[in-house]
Amino acid sequence: MEKAQKNINILFLLLFSAYAIYSITYQNASIFFIVYLFWFDELIRSISMYIQLKMHTEDLQIVPKFTKAQALTNVKARFFFLFVYSVFIVIVFGLFFHLDKDSTDALGRNIKIVFFQDIAFNVCIMIALVREFIQIRTASLNRNAPIPSFSDMSGNLLTLHLSIILGAFLWAITSGKFTSFSFTFGSFNKYAIILPFFIIKFCVDIYAINHADKSKKSLLDSLQKQ
Repeated sequence: MEKAQKNINILFLLLFSAYAIYSITYQNASIFFIVYLFWFDELIRSISMYIQLKMHTEDLQIVPKFTKAQALTNVKARFFFLFVYSVFIVIVFGLFFHLDKDSTDALGRNIKIVFFQDIAFNVCIMIALVREFIQIRTASLNRNAPIPSFSDMSGNLLTLHLSIILGAFLWAITSGKFTSFSFTFGSFNKYAIILPFFIIKFCVDIYAINHADKSKKSLLDSLQKQ
């Protein structure tokens, strides 16, 4: 990955993370905001991967170790996982966690997020869309590069999976709904819940960017490692 492209990716990663953290810290966004945002970011990334693979041109005289057809199959499997996750995230994080009377405002905001009526969430999505537009544009210049093997469950999708589990666990111990094993960080409760999500995602994204730079692969190749 060229230095300029690497810097662009890091810039978008910082913008995405910083604005999301700002929205949660100063605009009282719920845990649904985080998990649903990560889900939508992965959806946009997977669509971008699919478009890049469709643009990819294989040399028919050379049999690749990992074919375009195999790559497309794995990306389609990711869409299936994302669909399953979306149902769980919306029902559990968006609705179930906010059914009590004290969570009416949070439930209303969650509904606005789903219908793209939350400005902070929409800004984060726009950042992700612009990032992937640049990725697609750059990958179009490397259509003949070999496609390295990747699985349907790896990188950011695995991060999303862990975020769902971690999010449900943190809500269970900090919400006060289960008095037998409840725990609170006091006034820092919200920050303690937020931090693990962004540390995991930030580390995964930084690793992907640096790994692509060291291996000198194309932008399309770097995406397959996520």
